[in-house]
Amino acid sequence: MRGRKPKPTVLHALQNTTNVTRHRARTREPKLDGALKATPPAWMTESQRAGWRHALKHAPRGLLKPIDRGVLAVWVEAEDRHRTAAVQQARLDANSEHPLLMKTSEGLTYVSPYLNILTKAALLMIKAASELGFSPASRPRISVPDQPSEDSPWSVLKVIDGGRAG
Repeated sequence: MRGRKPKPTVLHALQNTTNVTRHRARTREPKLDGALKATPPAWMTESQRAGWRHALKHAPRGLLKPIDRGVLAVWVEAEDRHRTAAVQQARLDANSEHPLLMKTSEGLTYVSPYLNILTKAALLMIKAASELGFSPASRPRISVPDQPSEDSPWSVLKVIDGGRAG
């Protein structure tokens, strides 16, 4: 297939860009039900579980589905690895006259190995964030219908169509 990847019909529906003529042929596209549960996988560390809960709390409601669990897990693990490497690099830099560099016992300098970890984790985070709609560049492609907050006192009100009696 050549050209751009087709946008899922669900995104067309969310963005109100559905074209009946063009999108009728996609009736065999899978429909995903349910929302991704807030419970993180058991194998995650505590800091990764906190990242998982943070991501689900701040993601648009109804956007993430159970099938997105793996991509979210990749993003959470990469974020945790990036944070760990950044903390370790900061510790090294605090006692160094040459930030981002290390010295061998012979006195030769070389680039800190944490920089490679930081770079790879950041690239993986950016890729997964783009797929999940977490990046500023990917958010305009996704729109979710306005939903009133459950804790708002106005959420219980209903609109009554009132017209003039003749």
